[in-house]
Amino acid sequence: MIEAKDSYHHGDLRHGIIEEAKIWIETKDISSLSLRGIARRLGVSHNAPYRHFTDKESLLATIAQIGFEKLEQSLQQVLANNTSTPEERIKTLGVKYIEYAVSNPAYYRVMSSAYISNYQKYPSLEKAAEESFTILKEAIAQGQKARVIRSGDTKELASVCWSLVHGVSMLYLDRQIQASTVDSVEKLAKLATAMMIEGLELKKES
Repeated sequence: MIEAKDSYHHGDLRHGIIEEAKIWIETKDISSLSLRGIARRLGVSHNAPYRHFTDKESLLATIAQIGFEKLEQSLQQVLANNTSTPEERIKTLGVKYIEYAVSNPAYYRVMSSAYISNYQKYPSLEKAAEESFTILKEAIAQGQKARVIRSGDTKELASVCWSLVHGVSMLYLDRQIQASTVDSVEKLAKLATAMMIEGLELKKES
């Protein structure tokens, strides 16, 4: 927990609230999170967080936006460093996604939560979420253009892929997949994305 301070600079308090909220989510849960509770933990007045966030949902929207922006940066690194086949590029994006989720549980749980009722209320969040999803859509579209990925609605195919890596990520975070069953997150991610690619690949007639 961040040490209590009698005063914060404008930016310091906002950052402190976000960081303390992440710790709360990792050690407790999202449902019990409250701005007043954050204020107590930071040692500031109970009204102080409301200078930066109108309510709990606006705080969660900010955390989710940062999480999606960081995810997009991670996925962009794959595109910058990976010049292999479209199939390998999609697999690597899937592995990076799962590794990001497991390494950033607080961000990822908020990004995936139902506590943000309407993304359209938060245009910056909606934009960040769409940009990270667009990377996967474009990778699939490139594979279709190269005639190695099956034809079909690109968004639908991307949604199925997203569902798979999201499911693996949440099962791992919720400890539904026991550590003893896999050697590492990377091995699990590679197995999942290999199966995903097998379903995506355009089957050549014999």
